[in-house]
Amino acid sequence: MKIDYVKLAQAIREQVGGDDNISHISHCATRLRLTIRDITRVDVVAISGLPGVIRVVNASGQLQVVVGPQVEQLYMAMQQDATPVTKAVKPGADERGIAGRVLATLGAIFTPYIGVLAGIGVIKGIMVLLQTQGLVGRDDLLFAMFNALASGVFVFLPLFIAVTAADRFGASRFTALALTAAMVFPLTQPELPAQFSLFGLSISLKIYGGAVIPAILAVLLLSKVERRLKQWIPEVAALVFVPCLALLICGFVVFTVIGPLADYAGVGIARGYSALYQLSPMISGALLAGIGQLFVVFGVHWGIIPLAMINIQVQGYDTIMAMFMSAVMGQFGAVAGAIFIARSLRDRQIAISASLSAFFGITEPALYGVNLKYRMLFVFGCVGAALGGGITGWLQVKTYSFLPVLNVFELGLFEGPESKMIYEVAAMTVAFLTPFILTLIYGRWTLRQLNTSGA
Repeated sequence: MKIDYVKLAQAIREQVGGDDNISHISHCATRLRLTIRDITRVDVVAISGLPGVIRVVNASGQLQVVVGPQVEQLYMAMQQDATPVTKAVKPGADERGIAGRVLATLGAIFTPYIGVLAGIGVIKGIMVLLQTQGLVGRDDLLFAMFNALASGVFVFLPLFIAVTAADRFGASRFTALALTAAMVFPLTQPELPAQFSLFGLSISLKIYGGAVIPAILAVLLLSKVERRLKQWIPEVAALVFVPCLALLICGFVVFTVIGPLADYAGVGIARGYSALYQLSPMISGALLAGIGQLFVVFGVHWGIIPLAMINIQVQGYDTIMAMFMSAVMGQFGAVAGAIFIARSLRDRQIAISASLSAFFGITEPALYGVNLKYRMLFVFGCVGAALGGGITGWLQVKTYSFLPVLNVFELGLFEGPESKMIYEVAAMTVAFLTPFILTLIYGRWTLRQLNTSGA
């Protein structure tokens, strides 16, 4: 059935208590994310029953409406004939806990360009495969173009963060872009020294390519400085002097204090994770992969994603996404098995549709449409994921580029100086086949039980 997303958006707005009860709208690959002012005014049951809605998740005051890969159509429809709701929440209006606010902020900052990052991951995967097969060389024009397409976004990631963080924190988009552009500009200047000295401290200006934490904190500071300047500077002079003074103040603070401290924090986070991982890579892989899809179920997986990005920025590689690939394949195997044990045409159609989404790395339709509905299938998926994750940890599989949406088209990114793509293929195969076979056995067993009880 074709869904009218304009009508669905209107119905959602009504059931959440109107536009005045929404303080922020964003979306990820499958979910419309609404930051709600008063959750008691929301009719979750009514929203769950709307056509096209797979599930509704209340994650610490952020209402997540799961609709599948068509979420962008719903997001666009929510913007039509509605009071603007993409402004940042005013200080003091957000009653969620710290963890809830952090997760909501990370989601709002990263999810708007998740599709671009996923597409670039595929481009980079193809590029690596062509290179490893000897079909292109580093001196080839084709390699140079692919490399520019696949690497440019990650080098200049602070510019993307600037736009969405500015919307989240209530700063000027273009001033935020100017500030983060200044942060990455030194990378384009080979004549600049690697280090500067200030009050006896060593300051580097070439550490912000792909930087996550410094960029977010820079825009957060900008939002607060701009707010103060607009209060102090007369309106007639604000057009020129607010951005001028904001950039001077924030630029100095970012380059001398926030940037270096945030960079050290990122290094500490990456090294702390690496130390824990090295205690037992196999156990780490099995544990993280086994519970990986629980993060998705509760909508808190954006608390993990930035860690993978920090790992790549600091260490040049990441192991988390290698584990999470098994988590995706585990649920994919379970829902694929459901196709063959479905007892009705409708259940089989749902399983087929969810399997296609899972194949491309989008597991929410599989989770909410099939696997969580039949709980053992979700368990089987987690078991397969744990086995696959254990293999990735044992073989210490790494990825050398960020993978926001995990699918087979990005396998080339697991090939590198300390990692082999074939190892990840083996882990994915185990992660997929284990729940697939367990689901088939479970389906036959339950059918036999029904026949026995019926007799």
